[in-house]
Amino acid sequence: MEEACLRPTKRSSCQNGLGCLWVVLSHTPMRPLAAALGQQPVLVVGRHEVAAVAASYGFSKVLTTRQLAAALGPGALPFLKHSAAAAGRQPDPGAGGVSPVRDLGWGSEQQPIAAVLVCSDPAGSDWYQDLQLLTDVITSHGVPSRTQPVPGSQPVQLFFSNPDLVWATDYPRPRFGQGAFSTMLAAVHSRLTGTPLPNAKWFGKPNPEPYRIAEQLLLQQAVQLGLADAAAGTAPGTIFSSIFAVGDNPAADVRGANQAGAPWVSVLVRSGVFTGAGNDCQDPAHLVVDDVAAAVAAALHRARSSRWHSMR
Repeated sequence: MEEACLRPTKRSSCQNGLGCLWVVLSHTPMRPLAAALGQQPVLVVGRHEVAAVAASYGFSKVLTTRQLAAALGPGALPFLKHSAAAAGRQPDPGAGGVSPVRDLGWGSEQQPIAAVLVCSDPAGSDWYQDLQLLTDVITSHGVPSRTQPVPGSQPVQLFFSNPDLVWATDYPRPRFGQGAFSTMLAAVHSRLTGTPLPNAKWFGKPNPEPYRIAEQLLLQQAVQLGLADAAAGTAPGTIFSSIFAVGDNPAADVRGANQAGAPWVSVLVRSGVFTGAGNDCQDPAHLVVDDVAAAVAAALHRARSSRWHSMR
Protein backbone atom coordinates (compact mmCIF):
# COMPACT_ATOMS: atom_id res chain seq x y z
CA MET A 1 0.00 0.00 0.00
CA GLU A 2 2.99 2.30 0.46
CA GLU A 3 3.19 2.43 -3.32
CA ALA A 4 0.10 4.65 -3.35
CA CYS A 5 2.13 7.55 -1.99
CA LEU A 6 5.05 7.24 -4.37
CA ARG A 7 5.77 9.71 -7.13
CA PRO A 8 5.59 8.15 -10.63
CA THR A 9 9.35 7.54 -10.85
CA LYS A 10 9.43 5.73 -7.51
CA ARG A 11 6.22 3.86 -8.33
CA SER A 12 7.74 2.55 -11.55
CA SER A 13 10.79 1.38 -9.60
CA CYS A 14 8.52 -0.74 -7.40
CA GLN A 15 6.77 -2.19 -10.45
CA ASN A 16 10.04 -2.94 -12.24
CA GLY A 17 11.45 -5.29 -9.62
CA LEU A 18 13.11 -2.99 -7.07
CA GLY A 19 10.33 -3.68 -4.61
CA CYS A 20 8.64 -1.17 -2.30
CA LEU A 21 10.18 -2.88 0.70
CA TRP A 22 13.53 -1.53 -0.48
CA VAL A 23 12.27 2.05 -0.85
CA VAL A 24 12.69 4.29 2.20
CA LEU A 25 10.27 7.22 2.21
CA SER A 26 10.19 10.07 4.70
CA HIS A 27 7.21 8.49 6.49
CA THR A 28 8.69 4.96 6.58
CA PRO A 29 10.02 5.53 10.15
CA MET A 30 6.39 5.89 11.26
CA ARG A 31 5.76 2.17 10.70
CA PRO A 32 7.08 1.09 14.15
CA LEU A 33 4.73 3.59 15.86
CA ALA A 34 1.84 1.22 15.13
CA ALA A 35 3.07 -1.11 17.88
CA ALA A 36 1.93 1.42 20.49
CA LEU A 37 -0.71 3.39 18.56
CA GLY A 38 -2.22 0.77 16.25
CA GLN A 39 -5.47 0.37 18.21
CA GLN A 40 -6.03 4.08 18.91
CA PRO A 41 -7.50 6.76 16.61
CA VAL A 42 -4.81 8.62 14.68
CA LEU A 43 -5.25 11.61 12.38
CA VAL A 44 -3.27 11.48 9.13
CA VAL A 45 -2.27 14.45 7.00
CA GLY A 46 -0.97 14.54 3.46
CA ARG A 47 -1.50 14.11 -0.24
CA HIS A 48 -2.36 10.93 -2.13
CA GLU A 49 -3.57 7.83 -0.25
CA VAL A 50 -1.96 8.49 3.12
CA ALA A 51 -4.78 6.72 4.96
CA ALA A 52 -4.09 3.50 3.03
CA VAL A 53 -0.38 3.81 3.76
CA ALA A 54 -1.03 4.29 7.49
CA ALA A 55 -3.31 1.25 7.48
CA SER A 56 -0.58 -0.79 5.77
CA TYR A 57 1.78 0.19 8.59
CA GLY A 58 -0.61 -1.36 11.13
CA PHE A 59 -2.77 1.57 12.27
CA SER A 60 -6.34 0.26 12.53
CA LYS A 61 -8.18 3.51 13.32
CA VAL A 62 -7.05 5.97 10.67
CA LEU A 63 -8.87 9.29 10.34
CA THR A 64 -8.16 11.82 7.58
CA THR A 65 -8.49 15.56 7.97
CA ARG A 66 -11.18 15.60 5.29
CA GLN A 67 -13.20 13.07 7.24
CA LEU A 68 -12.80 15.17 10.38
CA ALA A 69 -13.79 18.33 8.49
CA ALA A 70 -16.90 16.65 7.09
CA ALA A 71 -17.94 15.51 10.57
CA LEU A 72 -17.38 18.89 12.26
CA GLY A 73 -19.39 20.75 9.64
CA PRO A 74 -18.82 23.99 7.70
CA GLY A 75 -18.68 26.15 10.83
CA ALA A 76 -15.33 24.59 11.72
CA LEU A 77 -13.76 25.95 8.53
CA PRO A 78 -15.55 29.21 7.67
CA PHE A 79 -13.08 30.29 5.00
CA LEU A 80 -13.22 26.98 3.16
CA LYS A 81 -16.88 26.19 2.63
CA HIS A 82 -17.61 28.57 -0.25
CA SER A 83 -14.41 27.98 -2.20
CA ALA A 84 -14.67 24.22 -1.60
CA ALA A 85 -18.19 24.07 -2.95
CA ALA A 86 -17.20 26.10 -6.00
CA ALA A 87 -14.31 23.73 -6.68
CA GLY A 88 -16.52 20.66 -6.38
CA ARG A 89 -14.59 19.44 -3.36
CA GLN A 90 -16.30 16.36 -1.97
CA PRO A 91 -16.21 15.26 1.67
CA ASP A 92 -14.64 11.93 2.54
CA PRO A 93 -17.13 10.05 4.75
CA GLY A 94 -15.04 6.89 5.08
CA ALA A 95 -15.45 3.28 4.01
CA GLY A 96 -19.01 2.28 3.25
CA GLY A 97 -20.27 5.79 3.94
CA VAL A 98 -19.49 5.41 7.65
CA SER A 99 -18.19 8.51 9.39
CA PRO A 100 -15.28 7.61 11.70
CA VAL A 101 -16.21 10.58 13.88
CA ARG A 102 -20.02 10.55 13.99
CA ASP A 103 -20.59 6.78 13.69
CA LEU A 104 -17.49 5.27 15.30
CA GLY A 105 -16.78 7.96 17.88
CA TRP A 106 -13.17 8.63 16.94
CA GLY A 107 -12.08 11.96 18.33
CA SER A 108 -14.65 11.77 21.15
CA GLU A 109 -14.25 11.79 24.92
CA GLN A 110 -14.33 7.99 24.84
CA GLN A 111 -11.85 7.65 21.94
CA PRO A 112 -9.69 10.78 21.71
CA ILE A 113 -7.24 11.14 18.85
CA ALA A 114 -3.97 9.82 20.23
CA ALA A 115 -1.58 11.04 17.55
CA VAL A 116 -1.24 13.06 14.37
CA LEU A 117 0.84 11.63 11.53
CA VAL A 118 1.89 14.27 9.00
CA CYS A 119 2.96 12.00 6.13
CA SER A 120 3.42 14.78 3.56
CA ASP A 121 2.54 18.42 3.08
CA PRO A 122 -1.19 19.05 2.59
CA ALA A 123 -2.50 19.59 -0.91
CA GLY A 124 -3.93 22.87 -2.17
CA SER A 125 -6.56 24.44 0.07
CA ASP A 126 -6.02 21.68 2.64
CA TRP A 127 -3.21 23.82 4.11
CA TYR A 128 -5.81 26.09 5.73
CA GLN A 129 -8.06 23.17 6.67
CA ASP A 130 -5.26 21.11 8.20
CA LEU A 131 -3.71 24.06 10.02
CA GLN A 132 -7.03 24.78 11.72
CA LEU A 133 -7.95 21.17 12.47
CA LEU A 134 -4.52 20.17 13.79
CA THR A 135 -4.55 23.20 16.07
CA ASP A 136 -7.98 22.13 17.34
CA VAL A 137 -6.85 18.54 17.92
CA ILE A 138 -3.57 19.45 19.62
CA THR A 139 -4.98 22.13 21.93
CA SER A 140 -7.95 19.93 22.93
CA HIS A 141 -5.89 16.80 23.66
CA GLY A 142 -7.52 14.85 20.87
CA VAL A 143 -11.18 15.89 21.16
CA PRO A 144 -11.65 18.83 18.77
CA SER A 145 -15.14 19.62 20.08
CA ARG A 146 -13.64 20.51 23.48
CA THR A 147 -13.08 24.16 24.23
CA GLN A 148 -10.13 23.24 26.44
CA PRO A 149 -8.37 20.05 27.56
CA VAL A 150 -9.84 18.03 30.42
CA PRO A 151 -7.48 17.95 33.44
CA GLY A 152 -5.47 14.75 33.37
CA SER A 153 -6.13 14.03 29.69
CA GLN A 154 -3.24 12.85 27.54
CA PRO A 155 -1.62 15.31 25.09
CA VAL A 156 -1.66 14.33 21.43
CA GLN A 157 1.57 12.97 19.99
CA LEU A 158 2.63 14.77 16.81
CA PHE A 159 4.87 13.23 14.15
CA PHE A 160 6.18 14.97 11.02
CA SER A 161 7.75 12.88 8.27
CA ASN A 162 9.83 15.62 6.65
CA PRO A 163 11.32 18.87 8.00
CA ASP A 164 12.30 20.32 4.59
CA LEU A 165 11.32 23.98 4.39
CA VAL A 166 11.63 24.00 0.60
CA TRP A 167 12.06 21.48 -2.19
CA ALA A 168 12.79 21.63 -5.92
CA THR A 169 10.24 21.20 -8.71
CA ASP A 170 10.37 22.16 -12.37
CA TYR A 171 9.69 25.76 -11.29
CA PRO A 172 12.81 27.99 -11.38
CA ARG A 173 12.73 28.60 -7.60
CA PRO A 174 12.28 26.13 -4.70
CA ARG A 175 8.73 25.68 -3.40
CA PHE A 176 7.44 25.36 0.17
CA GLY A 177 7.53 21.84 1.60
CA GLN A 178 6.27 20.11 4.70
CA GLY A 179 8.71 22.08 6.84
CA ALA A 180 6.85 25.26 5.90
CA PHE A 181 3.59 23.69 7.08
CA SER A 182 5.08 22.58 10.42
CA THR A 183 6.60 26.05 10.87
CA MET A 184 3.16 27.60 10.36
CA LEU A 185 1.57 25.18 12.82
CA ALA A 186 4.26 25.84 15.44
CA ALA A 187 3.92 29.61 15.02
CA VAL A 188 0.13 29.54 15.37
CA HIS A 189 0.35 27.25 18.40
CA SER A 190 2.91 29.54 20.02
CA ARG A 191 0.74 32.63 19.46
CA LEU A 192 -2.34 30.88 20.86
CA THR A 193 -0.80 29.17 23.87
CA GLY A 194 2.55 30.85 24.46
CA THR A 195 4.25 27.45 24.34
CA PRO A 196 6.02 25.39 21.64
CA LEU A 197 4.36 22.39 20.02
CA PRO A 198 4.16 19.62 22.63
CA ASN A 199 5.20 16.03 21.96
CA ALA A 200 6.39 16.85 18.43
CA LYS A 201 8.94 14.72 16.59
CA TRP A 202 10.36 15.13 13.11
CA PHE A 203 11.50 12.15 11.03
CA GLY A 204 13.07 12.46 7.57
CA LYS A 205 16.44 13.89 6.65
CA PRO A 206 18.58 15.19 8.32
CA ASN A 207 17.29 13.13 11.28
CA PRO A 208 18.98 9.76 11.87
CA GLU A 209 16.02 7.41 11.35
CA PRO A 210 16.10 7.23 7.51
CA TYR A 211 19.82 6.45 7.53
CA ARG A 212 19.46 3.69 10.10
CA ILE A 213 16.60 2.13 8.10
CA ALA A 214 18.62 2.36 4.87
CA GLU A 215 21.57 0.66 6.58
CA GLN A 216 19.33 -2.19 7.75
CA LEU A 217 17.92 -2.69 4.25
CA LEU A 218 21.38 -2.60 2.66
CA LEU A 219 22.62 -5.17 5.17
CA GLN A 220 19.65 -7.40 4.33
CA GLN A 221 20.51 -7.15 0.65
CA ALA A 222 24.17 -7.92 1.43
CA VAL A 223 23.08 -11.07 3.28
CA GLN A 224 20.88 -12.14 0.35
CA LEU A 225 23.81 -11.65 -2.03
CA GLY A 226 26.13 -13.62 0.20
CA LEU A 227 28.26 -10.60 1.09
CA ALA A 228 27.50 -10.69 4.81
CA ASP A 229 26.69 -13.29 7.45
CA ALA A 230 23.16 -12.97 8.82
CA ALA A 231 24.22 -14.34 12.19
CA ALA A 232 27.12 -11.94 12.62
CA GLY A 233 25.05 -8.80 13.22
CA THR A 234 27.64 -6.88 11.26
CA ALA A 235 27.82 -3.10 11.48
CA PRO A 236 27.44 -1.25 8.14
CA GLY A 237 30.95 0.16 8.35
CA THR A 238 32.50 -3.29 8.29
CA ILE A 239 30.59 -4.35 5.17
CA PHE A 240 30.38 -1.16 3.12
CA SER A 241 33.38 1.03 2.43
CA SER A 242 30.99 3.81 1.36
CA ILE A 243 27.27 4.48 1.21
CA PHE A 244 26.65 7.44 -1.08
CA ALA A 245 23.81 9.81 -0.17
CA VAL A 246 22.93 11.92 -3.21
CA GLY A 247 20.74 14.99 -2.79
CA ASP A 248 20.13 18.60 -3.77
CA ASN A 249 19.29 20.08 -0.36
CA PRO A 250 22.35 20.86 1.81
CA ALA A 251 20.32 21.38 5.00
CA ALA A 252 18.62 18.00 4.64
CA ASP A 253 20.54 15.61 2.38
CA VAL A 254 24.10 16.72 3.09
CA ARG A 255 23.67 17.49 6.78
CA GLY A 256 21.92 14.18 7.39
CA ALA A 257 24.59 12.12 5.63
CA ASN A 258 27.40 13.99 7.38
CA GLN A 259 25.78 13.48 10.78
CA ALA A 260 25.19 9.79 10.03
CA GLY A 261 28.96 9.35 9.86
CA ALA A 262 31.01 6.65 8.18
CA PRO A 263 30.45 4.90 5.86
CA TRP A 264 28.06 7.58 4.57
CA VAL A 265 29.43 9.91 1.89
CA SER A 266 27.43 13.05 1.08
CA VAL A 267 27.09 13.98 -2.59
CA LEU A 268 25.53 17.36 -3.40
CA VAL A 269 24.03 17.93 -6.84
CA ARG A 270 23.37 21.33 -8.42
CA SER A 271 20.14 20.26 -10.10
CA GLY A 272 17.62 21.19 -7.40
CA VAL A 273 17.52 23.39 -4.30
CA PHE A 274 21.29 23.93 -4.48
CA THR A 275 22.63 25.65 -7.59
CA GLY A 276 25.88 27.20 -6.33
CA ALA A 277 29.17 27.07 -8.17
CA GLY A 278 31.18 25.63 -5.28
CA ASN A 279 30.24 23.74 -2.14
CA ASP A 280 27.63 24.79 0.41
CA CYS A 281 29.17 26.94 3.14
CA GLN A 282 26.98 25.82 6.03
CA ASP A 283 26.66 22.13 5.13
CA PRO A 284 29.58 21.21 2.86
CA ALA A 285 29.36 17.87 1.06
CA HIS A 286 32.12 15.37 0.49
CA LEU A 287 31.47 15.60 -3.26
CA VAL A 288 29.73 18.26 -5.37
CA VAL A 289 28.63 17.51 -8.95
CA ASP A 290 26.19 18.84 -11.51
CA ASP A 291 23.52 16.13 -11.54
CA VAL A 292 22.61 12.58 -10.53
CA ALA A 293 24.42 10.98 -13.48
CA ALA A 294 27.61 12.78 -12.47
CA ALA A 295 27.02 11.71 -8.86
CA VAL A 296 26.90 8.04 -9.88
CA ALA A 297 30.06 8.45 -11.94
CA ALA A 298 31.85 10.19 -9.05
CA ALA A 299 30.76 7.49 -6.60
CA LEU A 300 32.02 4.71 -8.87
CA HIS A 301 35.32 6.52 -9.41
CA ARG A 302 35.78 7.01 -5.66
CA ALA A 303 34.94 3.37 -4.94
CA ARG A 304 37.38 2.11 -7.59
CA SER A 305 40.12 4.42 -6.33
CA SER A 306 39.60 3.26 -2.73
CA ARG A 307 39.78 -0.37 -3.84
CA TRP A 308 42.97 0.27 -5.81
CA HIS A 309 44.65 2.01 -2.87
CA SER A 310 43.64 -0.81 -0.51
CA MET A 311 45.47 -3.33 -2.74
CA ARG A 312 48.73 -1.38 -2.86
